[in-house]
Amino acid sequence: MGKYTTVKIAGPAGFGIKTSGQLLSEILLAHGQQLIDYSEYPSLVRGGHNTYQVTFSSRQVFSVFQQVDIFFSISPGHYQSHLSEFNSSSVIFYDEDKPVKSSKSTYISLPLRKLSEAIGSQNFRNTICLGVACFCLNLDPEIAKKIISHKFALTEKENLAAFDIGYGFAQQNCSNSRLIHESYIINHKSVLKLYDGNEAYGWGFLAAGGNFFAAYPMTPASGALHFLAQKQQSHHIQVHHPEDEIAAASMVAGAAFAGARVATGTSGGGFALMTETVSFAGVANLPIVFYLVSRPGPATGLPTWTAQGDLLFAVNSGHGEFPIIVLAPGSQQETFEFSALSLNLAAKFNLPVIVISDKTVGESGASIADLSGKKVKQIISSKPIPGTPSHEYLANSYEHDDQGYSIEDSATVKKMVEKRLALIPKILKTLPKANFYGTPDAKKLIVTWGSPVGAILQALEGQTDYAVLQIRSVWPIDPDIKKFFAFTKDITVIENNATSQLTSLLKSQFDFNPSKIILKYDGRPFFPEEIRQQLGINHKS
Repeated sequence: MGKYTTVKIAGPAGFGIKTSGQLLSEILLAHGQQLIDYSEYPSLVRGGHNTYQVTFSSRQVFSVFQQVDIFFSISPGHYQSHLSEFNSSSVIFYDEDKPVKSSKSTYISLPLRKLSEAIGSQNFRNTICLGVACFCLNLDPEIAKKIISHKFALTEKENLAAFDIGYGFAQQNCSNSRLIHESYIINHKSVLKLYDGNEAYGWGFLAAGGNFFAAYPMTPASGALHFLAQKQQSHHIQVHHPEDEIAAASMVAGAAFAGARVATGTSGGGFALMTETVSFAGVANLPIVFYLVSRPGPATGLPTWTAQGDLLFAVNSGHGEFPIIVLAPGSQQETFEFSALSLNLAAKFNLPVIVISDKTVGESGASIADLSGKKVKQIISSKPIPGTPSHEYLANSYEHDDQGYSIEDSATVKKMVEKRLALIPKILKTLPKANFYGTPDAKKLIVTWGSPVGAILQALEGQTDYAVLQIRSVWPIDPDIKKFFAFTKDITVIENNATSQLTSLLKSQFDFNPSKIILKYDGRPFFPEEIRQQLGINHKS
């Protein structure tokens, strides 16, 4: 036990690529497996090349792998884009018009178009693949059928028939292709659930008493808006979809002034429109959370892909000088925790807080403990609610005195600037500390932030020469982390952007000179195999 297995399915949009993949993940969870998933898709409603992949194991999984064990091509012409991901042990199911001959991997013709004729629709190819996968992975078909029935109430009959067709096909054609032969621990009451980062953010918002969320849809942050919109009645919250990001930021500012616990969500292009409100919140002392889920820029960039190019933008968002908090979760679990924490920090210090994530964490799923019933103790803002007798609070965008009245005299201006900046030492005491993985006597140190940490930890499994420092509070930066830079001169920075923005940020605060920088900026996340190659590690899990 303990082997990592990766299954991937590819095909055009409109054929349920992600739906079937997530169903497989749910079935794996029911068999006691832990997992991470990842999907890719172009900005198209139909067509194109879409993928979903899941890496699972009986032990904790930190990242999906690039190398694939089982691959399904829903339609002709899709497996060809993934030849570099196959190896001698890979099994590729394809539906091409001509047989595939290759000595590198095992190719099995899976005539999905023909098999679908028995159901009367080509739309069930994905569920046929699910049946094949369950046989090859030695998964209990009855458990799989229960999960399928729950998911497809309106088309239960057709989907169950498709599953049986796929399972039967595999029984006849794939008996020698089973990848896992040992029995699973079937857990009917599994405490692990599948959450992507946007759902985890939403549950954190609810757990800490968030009650007002406004956002304009922007991939890859839209999932948080959609999730919270579904929770309006059950959790007695307000969710609004205004005409643009400027309106969304303005709405949460007004709601914060009125006493609500608020947040808004967007990606880089939308956040560019919100920065005036960031600055307004900084001077008017409004507790607002901005959930920034990054994608490649500039401008429209790559709407459905991933990047960490907004770090310095977030840290320097809003004009003028005022305290701002920027938290960077590296996993779905941390996204939940930082979502709740951000509301409390915003309320405690009455200022803007940014939770910066990316598509990799925001739209990828992970097996974590059930988040739906969790509650977090709330810190309530000291700002009085409008209408409170004998209490007044003026939310003034103009420089103002302690009562909120506009001022221009130099003495009071200086006092107010210093009053705001004096919060920083207090803020630093409340922020999440950096995660340090490894031992202080490690010969080499990797420094990172956000989503790459999962692939790094997966890549370093079994290695003792390396330690990893994951910076989670990227602003203000804890001055104590400089101690980690002292125990070795062999320091590598790894991040998903082209200019190593974390390096620039650390150089601005410390005598920081990494010996190596590993960057990726093609819209794709890091995979463990890439990191091992870049570090010169020859290791297979």
